[in-house]
Amino acid sequence: MTNYLFISNSSNFKIDNNIINHINYILNDANIQFTNKEINKNNFYEWILNENIVKDFIKKKIKNLFIDLPIDINFLKIRCPRKKKLLICDMDSTIIKEESLDEIAEEAGVGSKVKNITKKAMNGELQFEDALLERIKLLKNYPLDNIFTLNTMIQINDGAKELVEKMKSKSCITVLISGGFSPSVSFIAKKIGFDYYHCNNFLYKKNNERIVLNGYIQNPILDKKSKLEITKNYLKKFNLTLNDVISVGDGANDVDLIKNSGIGVSYRGKKILNKIADVVFNYTNLKGILYLQDY
Repeated sequence: MTNYLFISNSSNFKIDNNIINHINYILNDANIQFTNKEINKNNFYEWILNENIVKDFIKKKIKNLFIDLPIDINFLKIRCPRKKKLLICDMDSTIIKEESLDEIAEEAGVGSKVKNITKKAMNGELQFEDALLERIKLLKNYPLDNIFTLNTMIQINDGAKELVEKMKSKSCITVLISGGFSPSVSFIAKKIGFDYYHCNNFLYKKNNERIVLNGYIQNPILDKKSKLEITKNYLKKFNLTLNDVISVGDGANDVDLIKNSGIGVSYRGKKILNKIADVVFNYTNLKGILYLQDY
C-alpha cells in the first residue's frame, strides 16, 4: 500500500505555491520523505509519502493550517492496482445535482413534506425503506408523463460525464446504483453512458386514461444494503475483488458500499458518510475521482 496526500479544489480558488510550500515544509520538518506533482494546475496536487504510517498529528497540522480555505485535503492509502476496474456511482446529489424524488414532490405540491423525509433518511435518522415508502405514498396519482418532462431539466454535476467516459475508455466497468426510480435513473444512465444501472421501480395504475403512480413500489426494494450486494454480484461476474472497486456517494444509504470499496469517495456528503469514506470531496468535482487513480 502506498500513502498519498491529495490537495484539491475545482472552484475559482487557486491552489498556489504558497500552499504547496507550506505542506512541503511540514513534511520536511517531520522527516517524511516524499515526491509531489501537479495533476491539474491550481486544482489538484499529489504527494507520495515514503512512510508506512503518517502520524495523526501531522495530518491534523496540515488540515488545520488550511481549514478556512475552500480546498479538500485527503490522506489516503491505496492498495494496488491504483487504477480501479469497477466504478460504482450513486445518482441523486452525486451524479446529478438534484434529489430526483424531491423534484417530483415539489412539482406535485408535497415538496416540503418529502424533502424533510429525504433529509432525515440521508442523514441516517430514518430507515431508508420506511422513508422511501412514506414518500411514495405522498406521490399517489402523480402522472408518469410529468416525470419524463422533469427528466429533461435534471442538472448533471461537473465532471460526471468525463469520469464515466474516461473510465470506460480504460476498460473499467461503470455502474449506476440508485435508490431512486427507473424513469429518472434509466434516463441519466443512458445520458451519461453507464454500462449498467440498478434502481427502484414505481407501480402504476390508470386514472382518466393517464398512467399515474399508485402509491406503492415494486419489491424487492433497492435499499442501503442492496448497493454492496449488487456490487458483489459484479465482482463474481467479472472475477474482481472489492479492492478493484472505486465508489462514490453522498448519504447514509451509501455507507456499506463506500466502507468496503478499494477507494470510497464521499462527494459533498453527509457527516455519517464523511466519517467512513477514504476521500471527502466538498470543493472538488467528480473529475477528482480520475486524478485519485493517476488519470
